[in-house]
Amino acid sequence: MDRDWINSILISDEYEKGVEEFIQFVQCNASSSGYDGVKFRFLWVNILNRRRLDVNKIREHLLCYGFL
Repeated sequence: MDRDWINSILISDEYEKGVEEFIQFVQCNASSSGYDGVKFRFLWVNILNRRRLDVNKIREHLLCYGFL
């Protein structure tokens, strides 16, 4: 998986496409089958990696704040 998009401007088409590909990769490689209701541990300072988040929250965070 090409990760050059991580350093792109957050509002670029390249970045948004990269986020979607990343989300699809995570979902395809999840240990659970079926995506509805599946939550993933997401390294996010504000929650100290203690909670699992659904894909929509992760997507929202990545699109707003990017990867740190």
